[in-house]
Amino acid sequence: MSGSNIKITVKLIGPFVNQVGFSEKTIECSAGTTVETVVSSLPLDPKRPKIVTRNGQAVTPAEKLSDGDRLAISPLYSGG
Repeated sequence: MSGSNIKITVKLIGPFVNQVGFSEKTIECSAGTTVETVVSSLPLDPKRPKIVTRNGQAVTPAEKLSDGDRLAISPLYSGG
């Protein structure tokens, strides 16, 4: 039976803080939840490029999260 839940921390960076209404929050989700599920549950513009890292490492949207993971979501800035 896989009815267990995990807790992850979501940290938003830059303008995403104002868009979503928090800078860092611990959320509970089902075991097996993917990065994409968490990101798409937030009220962010899906067309806006963003960088998502898990525990400081780049991740793909399909990767499954583990209890205690820390996701950071940042807008992708261009220029330079």
